[in-house]
Amino acid sequence: MDGGNVLSSVELYNPVVNIWTKIASMKTKRWLHGLVCYNGRLYTFGGGDGSNRLNSMESYDPREGKWKSLKPMNDRRSGLSGVVYNDEIYAIGGYKLKSVERDNIQTNTWTNVGSLNHERLGSCACVVNGKIHVIGGLGDDAPKSIEAYDATINEWKIETNMETPRWWASVVAL
Repeated sequence: MDGGNVLSSVELYNPVVNIWTKIASMKTKRWLHGLVCYNGRLYTFGGGDGSNRLNSMESYDPREGKWKSLKPMNDRRSGLSGVVYNDEIYAIGGYKLKSVERDNIQTNTWTNVGSLNHERLGSCACVVNGKIHVIGGLGDDAPKSIEAYDATINEWKIETNMETPRWWASVVAL
């Protein structure tokens, strides 16, 4: 978003030469969306266009230099978090949502999986030790809690609580 305008433009940063370059714009203007990288492609999904929550998904292949529309998610999600786990893309929570769905990248098929224990708007997520961890976010008791998803039993469990509530934060696994 730029000064109240939702954008479709995309810029690529090259740290080797310290230069930002505009690349092809997304097909859909969006903000508060999920973004992941898998096998050299970018995947963006959900978010909002300034008026509506979105369920659309598109991918960018830098070799082709263009965005391609993919099958939309089952739910419209803004303020969600996303990760790649076991070669699938997960769309986690969002505005007034506990639901989670995953996209099989090979077949481009979205499937609902176990729901979160808390609604999570503006949470962050990462994969650690074979589980998806979702951290903070706005919604009932979400701001301090960390949930982990165990795909073997298709269930989210509260792992722990942080001392400081967090939302619209970032997380990375080392």
